[in-house]
Amino acid sequence: MISIKLNSMKKIILSLAMLMASFSLFGNNDPYTTAMNAALEKLNQCKAADEYLESANRFERIAFTERDKWLPYYYASFAYIQMSFMEQDMPKRDMILDKAQVLLDSAMRIRPDESELHVLQALLYPSRIIVDPMGRGMQYVGLMFESLGKAKSLNPENPRIYFLEAINTLNLPPAMGGGAELAKPIFEKAQEKYNSFQPESEIAPDWGKESVEAELAKLN
Repeated sequence: MISIKLNSMKKIILSLAMLMASFSLFGNNDPYTTAMNAALEKLNQCKAADEYLESANRFERIAFTERDKWLPYYYASFAYIQMSFMEQDMPKRDMILDKAQVLLDSAMRIRPDESELHVLQALLYPSRIIVDPMGRGMQYVGLMFESLGKAKSLNPENPRIYFLEAINTLNLPPAMGGGAELAKPIFEKAQEKYNSFQPESEIAPDWGKESVEAELAKLN
């Protein structure tokens, strides 16, 4: 009798373990994650402004139904920022960036201490500068490095911080502390961070590594 009871208990424990595993499996394929993965696949294929616009709209629709999630707002803003760099009409560029900022602010309200959001803010500012380099340069360069500093204080292991620092240093004139010689070690640090970086989830931000490797190849 004891043997039978022990065997039955083992079967129950095994069944529970399999049930919990199935819950975990289905949990990873919930409608939100499925929708985000599909939207990210489209975003990664974008090459033209209208494609980025379509991608941003897709993420906005997800954000509308998932109002407590910061990532849909993040990616919608990211898509608009990428779109802005392709816009040659400067007033239109500002309008696109205004939209990107509204979405980024929405994400910030949900998760103000997220390093990735402050990195994205730093990515937005250079496009603002291009609209009026002489009038906006000093203001937005300062804000850009301020955002990167905030991102670093929240998560110094975030590789995108060093990627943007390197890009900014590369494009600054030597008189302002820029140039390839000073940028190269920052790119190398970014590469180290990318090599050890693990995204929080399958839909978490994970961009920039290929760009760092390409820039280092040029500098070398």
